[in-house]
Amino acid sequence: MKKERTKRICNYFMKGLLLCALVFGFWFMADAGVNADEVGIPKNFTPGTIEMVPFTKGENSNPYINITNNSDKPVKVTFEHNIAQTDHNYKLSIYVGNHECVSRQNPVAKDANVLYLYPYQRIEKACEVIFSSSASSSTSVTFYIKAAYLSKEVKKKEQAIGLNKNTAVEIPLSGMQNSLYEGVTDPGGDERWYTFNVKDRAVINPTFELAEKERNGHFNYNTTTIRIYNSRDEQVYTEAHTKYTGENIWNLGSKTLTSGTYYVKIANKGAYYPATFMFNLNGHDWIPANGITCSSSEIQLSDIGKKKVIAQTVPANSDDKIVSVYDHLTGKTWDWYNSNTVDYDGIPSTATAPGRYAWITFKTTNGKTFTTYVISPAEKLKKPRVATGYNSAKFWVDYPNKLQTSVRIQVLKKGKWTTAKTLGYFSCGNSNPVTIKGLKPLTNYKFRVQAYANGMTGTPSDIVTMKTGSKKKPAIKSIKIVQRKKVTVKGWWRKHWIGGRISRYEWVRPYTYTKYKVKVTLKKKVPKIGGMWVAGNWVKGSKKSYTVWVPNGAQKGKKLTIRISTALGKGYGNGPEVKKVIRAK
Repeated sequence: MKKERTKRICNYFMKGLLLCALVFGFWFMADAGVNADEVGIPKNFTPGTIEMVPFTKGENSNPYINITNNSDKPVKVTFEHNIAQTDHNYKLSIYVGNHECVSRQNPVAKDANVLYLYPYQRIEKACEVIFSSSASSSTSVTFYIKAAYLSKEVKKKEQAIGLNKNTAVEIPLSGMQNSLYEGVTDPGGDERWYTFNVKDRAVINPTFELAEKERNGHFNYNTTTIRIYNSRDEQVYTEAHTKYTGENIWNLGSKTLTSGTYYVKIANKGAYYPATFMFNLNGHDWIPANGITCSSSEIQLSDIGKKKVIAQTVPANSDDKIVSVYDHLTGKTWDWYNSNTVDYDGIPSTATAPGRYAWITFKTTNGKTFTTYVISPAEKLKKPRVATGYNSAKFWVDYPNKLQTSVRIQVLKKGKWTTAKTLGYFSCGNSNPVTIKGLKPLTNYKFRVQAYANGMTGTPSDIVTMKTGSKKKPAIKSIKIVQRKKVTVKGWWRKHWIGGRISRYEWVRPYTYTKYKVKVTLKKKVPKIGGMWVAGNWVKGSKKSYTVWVPNGAQKGKKLTIRISTALGKGYGNGPEVKKVIRAK
């Protein structure tokens, strides 16, 4: 019986071998023993059927197939057969990689007849047949062994895997690691061990995925975990307790590690299905932040709440993150940030006095900071009221709208604006005229004022152009009273103010006084003038004589003071004053 089976199998094999040699260029070698067949996968093969192997029970109860991958690439081997995969097959059972793919008792999973092989790997009893005792000696099964390349490059088994901590394969902090779950392990599990070193400090962000995406669905039934231990066997990567459930990419989350040696354990409990997996620590040595850059080192007060300030670590991929923002204007700190880039638009604030103030300070985990300043500009002042003399100018400057503001009175000289005088806030106002000197007679000048506060200068005011007067004094020949007029003033109630309120009224009695009209005669006309101020009266034109009423008369026998000066116009370009005193007879 045994001899007949051996002869029959040999005839089949010779025919199959000849067929493969002609069609596929594949080979197989039959073992001298009747219970085992050897199938070899050539170094370079065309994916497809490699071999057909028949088994008949005869006197043998459990024949098997050994298989060797002679290729330098990982391969997928499928053991197809002519037995229906029913829930109950009472004639035989078939095992592929120690797992049932045809059963006498149990339902079997889809694709249970598949194995994955490393380059140059040999698996003994890759496929095994167990005939039932009740099956007849003629019960047979035929296997069609197919091979295909896997999509990823995988090292030799002894180079690619460490089955325990002592045989852990050393890997870099970053770089894809490819390995296999062969599908030949017992249900107890399949483990892969790696080791890596951290010099000082490092960040890892491991990922795990299956290279053969059609296997993803099968891993819903498996429990794949990734755990990382230090050299003291303390688990340091607690985020990896979750199960891999067939996601395309399993991102485990980042972790910072200090210096030392670490071990990675990738465990698949009940690794029934073979699979190619890819694992990457995605790590790097710690990148410190050297500083912070900001989109704006300064921002206008009016832009707060409208314009974002964007801060970024230097370098932009540093592992030190921006973790806090401090607002100097509000005195608040926001410490929930954890990013390389932070944008902040702040809270509108219009109460800030003019000046340059610290606004936002960004801070990293390693203490690097950057402060952005807010600019509260000084205001633009109204143009001043100006009256010029022959060598000076008098200014009336309105109060600035904001306190802590001073005012610079500026004169254009030789094409350059120079500050002639600086006024404090409380020196301004119409009741506080300010005079600057050192001007030249009969010269056009440009004047302006500019606010200054805490290092900030405001936009200059509109320009006032004025001409200084003549420095020539009028030469008085005579002053005569040419007319008198008695004036009666009626009585009236006069208000008395105290503390901004009217406290009382008092009656002012009627009275009389005498007005005087005087004639001032000059020895000669004063050139280059627009008129003359005589006793507080403006008289237009350059003349030899001027007749005016003295506004405030005098009683008979008293002195009458007459002030005379030239001017370019009413209110500007005044010349030096001449004062004369006469008796009002």
